[in-house]
Amino acid sequence: MQSRSVKLFPLLVLVGFLFSCSQADVDKKIDCAQANLNLALLSKTNATGCATLDGSLRVSASGGTTPYSYSLNGGKYQANNEFINIGAGSYNVSLKDVNGCTKSLQVEITSPTSTLDATTLITQNSQCNPPNGSVTITGNDGKSPYVYLLGIGGFSGNNVFSNLKEGIYNIIVKDADECQKLISVTVPRSNTGTSYINDIKPIITAACALPLCHDAAQGTRNWTTYDNVKSNANNIKTRTGNKSMPTGSGPKLTQDQINLIACWVDDGAANN
Repeated sequence: MQSRSVKLFPLLVLVGFLFSCSQADVDKKIDCAQANLNLALLSKTNATGCATLDGSLRVSASGGTTPYSYSLNGGKYQANNEFINIGAGSYNVSLKDVNGCTKSLQVEITSPTSTLDATTLITQNSQCNPPNGSVTITGNDGKSPYVYLLGIGGFSGNNVFSNLKEGIYNIIVKDADECQKLISVTVPRSNTGTSYINDIKPIITAACALPLCHDAAQGTRNWTTYDNVKSNANNIKTRTGNKSMPTGSGPKLTQDQINLIACWVDDGAANN
């Protein structure tokens, strides 16, 4: 009886491995990209001055799965879709449905007493790990000194934001009168030079082109050949990006590896 168990053990392992790999192309998690979650500004009231707290905003939600909850600038989520007693400035409103899918919206509450503005100098991103895009922003037409904010955290006098990927960035400028201005900038990209031979193929060989998964016996799912990887490039980028692939007992990808795959695909998935 004991010898039979020993003989069956490798077979059970093989069956388990085959099952996990056969599921590698099926994402059982909630796919928030397919939830069609939408967030829109329904109404807003601008503040009467830069330092007064008499502004408000109201949003509407659709798609996803109810009930919804809402957050303002990363604060606690609430069931109410209206935020009151807020000052002039830029606000990030976040919507979350019952499945945890999120959607965000940037809303600017203005003040008629402000003439604040800013100029920007942008450098495109031409590198993958780490990205090397940058934005230099300079406040003007308000009362100095100026402070700046990108993302979360506090304002600072630093007006240079480095190591940026390509994309749209919302930077808030604030002057000495507490007036704020939202400046939206786009960091473009150029070819990052990510190599299929040196960067991508080793990742696929180690994590994907495994026996019974994407090895030479899998037909069009054989990722040991460039042509098959190329034809599946966009799907590979999406699935590795949302970490639904690879699955099974193979090694997991690091964030740097995920970034390299995305850069290579965005560069055109060349056989370089």
